[in-house]
Amino acid sequence: MTVYASPAMSATHAAVRNNIGTPGPMRAPGKASGTAALEVAIDEAAEACGMDPLDFRLANYAETDPMTGKAWSSKALRECYAEGAKAFGWSVRPQAPRQMRDKDGMLVGWGMGTAVFPCPMFAAEARATLRADGTGLVETSLIDMGQGAWTSLAQIAADALGLDIADVELRGGSSDLPDGGIAGGSGHTATAGMAIEGAGSDAVAKLAEIATADPASPLFGAGNAGVVARNGRLHRADDDSRSEAYTDILARAGRSGVEGNGKGARDPSAAEDHAFQAHGAVFAEVKVDPDLGQTRVSRLIGAFAAGRIINPHLARSQYLGGMIWGLSFALHEAAELDPRSGRIGNADLGEYHVPVNADVPSIEALLIPEEDDHINPLGIKGVGEIGITGTAGAIANAIHHATGVRVRKFPVRLEDLVTVM
Repeated sequence: MTVYASPAMSATHAAVRNNIGTPGPMRAPGKASGTAALEVAIDEAAEACGMDPLDFRLANYAETDPMTGKAWSSKALRECYAEGAKAFGWSVRPQAPRQMRDKDGMLVGWGMGTAVFPCPMFAAEARATLRADGTGLVETSLIDMGQGAWTSLAQIAADALGLDIADVELRGGSSDLPDGGIAGGSGHTATAGMAIEGAGSDAVAKLAEIATADPASPLFGAGNAGVVARNGRLHRADDDSRSEAYTDILARAGRSGVEGNGKGARDPSAAEDHAFQAHGAVFAEVKVDPDLGQTRVSRLIGAFAAGRIINPHLARSQYLGGMIWGLSFALHEAAELDPRSGRIGNADLGEYHVPVNADVPSIEALLIPEEDDHINPLGIKGVGEIGITGTAGAIANAIHHATGVRVRKFPVRLEDLVTVM
């Protein structure tokens, strides 16, 4: 409901109480299934209008949030469309289905989908210490599930403390440390990162108070002019030649260190005027056996804009993993309920199908630059789940382009195609 411009929107839902286990959310809950359905519907609408799917999306581009009318904090979706389409070669896509085959006679189809995910922030706390030996210690009960929090949060800590990352010790993963917030919802880096940035800035400010009040320091009296922390030194903001090392400031003061504290939370007033979303575009190529209906995704390219990227390598890894998960949504994963007991009947990896290396195609993630001055002071949106959204719909649309068959449920199975092709 936040993706395309429309003068009239209505959404309803109904629920039925059943005697079955209630599933919990798992990676892009709501958005993954919602965008899968929406992107197929948008593709159908484009076909009904005789328009290219990308041109149709651009014609219905939402310049403001359709639900609230608020301005976007930032939105580089047009750039995602342009760069993704260029890398994919979308401009030569034939309009009608069943127009492309490869050298082996497989039907080839191209589809696309828009990716979107909200940008939450939770509550978090952090503690930072500048130590007498010139190193820094940052503590927060962060959780790293493999997404790279140890690296990205250490980078934020080093920037906040004005130190080289090799001189910063990051402690986390323990409940006796300051609350690091929730590692989920694509909001952990923004949440814990803001707490760490605040703690580091607080520690630097306390060190600056010591230096600017000390007549023996070259920074004495610089309170109004201010100081800048860089490479383990404080520099006068108005005279870079006047500086002093952290170690000298603390040694002369007889201090073992200074400690700062910070909290991570979004300013409530920021949401009053702006809507927060990360955006992207996924382009998919599939090959379908015209006799057996067997479908393989042969190529995926996604272009994503998610504010400030702390570590491009980690972000790209998250995008690739998300697109693979979207592929799994489209062609593999389905929980089967036993009608006699209400229990999940395929609760193991032998029967619950997920993609293996042979199922993963040529896959590429493009990082589209985007600056956001409203989302939070660090400009971070989050990248964990957006790669999933848009991918399932792009694959279903590519299957239609290859076969002429429109499938409106997931996962797309052999019998959905072979009986109607």
